[in-house]
Amino acid sequence: MLDVFLTVILPTFLVAALGAGLQRWKALGVGALGPVAMYLLSPALVFNGLLTTELPAAISLRVVASAFLAMILILGLAALLSALARQPRSLQSGFTLATGFSNSGNMGIPISFLAFGDDGLAVAIIIFIVQGSLSWPLGIYVAARGRAHGLTPLKAALKVPTLYALPVALIIRATEWDMPLTFSRPIEMLAEATIPVMLIVLGFQLSEGIDWARWRSLVSSGFIRLVASAGVAYLVTVLIGLEGVAQQTVIIVAAMPTAVFTTILATEFDAESKFVTSAVVMSTLVSIGTLTVLITLLRNLLG
Repeated sequence: MLDVFLTVILPTFLVAALGAGLQRWKALGVGALGPVAMYLLSPALVFNGLLTTELPAAISLRVVASAFLAMILILGLAALLSALARQPRSLQSGFTLATGFSNSGNMGIPISFLAFGDDGLAVAIIIFIVQGSLSWPLGIYVAARGRAHGLTPLKAALKVPTLYALPVALIIRATEWDMPLTFSRPIEMLAEATIPVMLIVLGFQLSEGIDWARWRSLVSSGFIRLVASAGVAYLVTVLIGLEGVAQQTVIIVAAMPTAVFTTILATEFDAESKFVTSAVVMSTLVSIGTLTVLITLLRNLLG
């Protein structure tokens, strides 16, 4: 447990803490970092990851199916509970954003590697590619629904470049085209910048603290995100037939805290950004304990 904290959790929080310190000192705000992450960095990371990662043929399809189905089920559960609670429309969008999307990148990938080695890393990258390709357009749709009606949310979702990074990368892989360095190197540079920028954005959000005005919704969101999501992912992996490290990694990534990009979307589309930011801060802090316990249980019960 101490090793997990010192070698994965603490380094992650140190980068975020630098962002929080800068925000406290200069009061910069997310500003242009949000759109930069949305329209440049995240698509580059998905695109570069798919081109450079060797997907294990024996498990890749089941991992993709498990990650996709778990995400959809958790999103559906969050949206259903929010509707049953008769939350205002904007809060429904914020609650669904905060509850439905896990931090599969800057926390999911390193923690999976530490917990399960190279096999866990390979599976975590597959999950990140799946979620990275779908989370931005789905997240934009969810966020935009809080203030817009009709086809407006769908149109907003279709504008995000991440949606198109996946098919283009798959075509390049299928044709075995050797991309010239003139194009591949800038994409690689943008991809490498993504996680540090997202951690800095996380730090900016952490500096704002937690607003407990909607504490019931906040606690409900945190419980689903950190605890119930693991149960949903476990059932999905059993249904699809995943076992071993692949199964454990899918469960771990599903139980990550709220994704940082949700604060960007909530701010961009006015979907209760303060609530979403509070959910990111709270779930990230609480996940220090929940992830340590979950990894220990998985190693003992499924290892």
